Amino acid sequence: MPKVSDTARTLACTSLVAIAAANSAHAAALEQAVPSTIRLLYQEGRYIEFGVTYTDPDQSGSGVSVPPNPLGLPAGRYSGNTGDVFQDRWSISGAYKADLNDKLSYLVTFDEPFRADTRYGPAAFSLGSFSYPVYDGSEANLKTYQITGALAYDVNPNVKIFGGVRAQRLDAQAAISFVFDYSVDAEDKWGWGYLVGAAYELPEYALRVALTYYSKISYSLDTTESSLLTGTNDTETDVDTPQSVSLDFQTGVNPKTLIFGSVRWVDWSQFSISPPDYEVAIEQLLGQPRPLVAYDDDWWTYSLGVGRQLTDTLAGALSVTWEPSVGGVMTTLGPYDGRTVGTASLTYEVGQIDITGGLSYGVLGDTENILDTQFDDGKVWGAGLRVGYTF
Repeated sequence: MPKVSDTARTLACTSLVAIAAANSAHAAALEQAVPSTIRLLYQEGRYIEFGVTYTDPDQSGSGVSVPPNPLGLPAGRYSGNTGDVFQDRWSISGAYKADLNDKLSYLVTFDEPFRADTRYGPAAFSLGSFSYPVYDGSEANLKTYQITGALAYDVNPNVKIFGGVRAQRLDAQAAISFVFDYSVDAEDKWGWGYLVGAAYELPEYALRVALTYYSKISYSLDTTESSLLTGTNDTETDVDTPQSVSLDFQTGVNPKTLIFGSVRWVDWSQFSISPPDYEVAIEQLLGQPRPLVAYDDDWWTYSLGVGRQLTDTLAGALSVTWEPSVGGVMTTLGPYDGRTVGTASLTYEVGQIDITGGLSYGVLGDTENILDTQFDDGKVWGAGLRVGYTF
């Protein structure tokens, strides 16, 4: 294997941040930011960075199947289109890394790991001469803010072990208009989790393999629910943001070229948001209970890319991220199943400053919700910018 120059390794590895940022454009289920723990722990010396990401997904659904119901709506297959249900969004991130001695280092990061921004407009669906705005007013707003602190220890020149704690705040509101005009508002709350992992590196070849486990974070949320069926009540809703495992790898193939990728598993099958009054309302409407948000299976994400040193101060990277479809009925508040996204990025390094920018474009997988609305032809694009400074 050919050895890789320090400059090529630094620039090619740095370009990965734009890929992580731009690929945050609708990651698996509600996840919008993939952790960058490994990249940051391998920054040399003291290092600080700030990043910003813009994401613009587009997804619409057609048709509604209305079963016999207590709302008095005629049962049957309605025609119509929801229009775009996803809102564009901005998110920020930041990090600080420093060495305590020649073997021990620490890292503090800020990011926004999970998010939902879904809103349905007043588009009407029709059955013969009858017309009804089935989804008007349905929306979801979920945000999380996370602070992570981690320590890393160099067991020897090739092996690093690390672990830390995560503090995560969750803020959520949702409404499903066709379920007796239902809405729920959750009080903001902090939860706690941890991460642990290990990495192996051969620096002269830019070879690195790392495995990281992120625990679930549990919440018991004070919620206020309201519907025409149950009235307005103060309730309690348990939510766990899911555990996950990430395998990251990279290797130099010549002094100016790096191949990199990752495999990520997220335990979405164990995730659900099921407020108690919603369970009552949806069972009355459809004849069976169903959580407000839930997924039938775990989600896997695969990424592969190549980084190339273009000049002494400029590097570029191309990557593809793929999430296979998991099947089943998806939540109305996040209607897509899988994605394929391509990303291009450039990193410019001048002195102690590096600037990285990336663009992403991809397609969202087709799916359907509990009213048999068919969501297809979804797409997403995103842009990321990150500025880092090495002391």
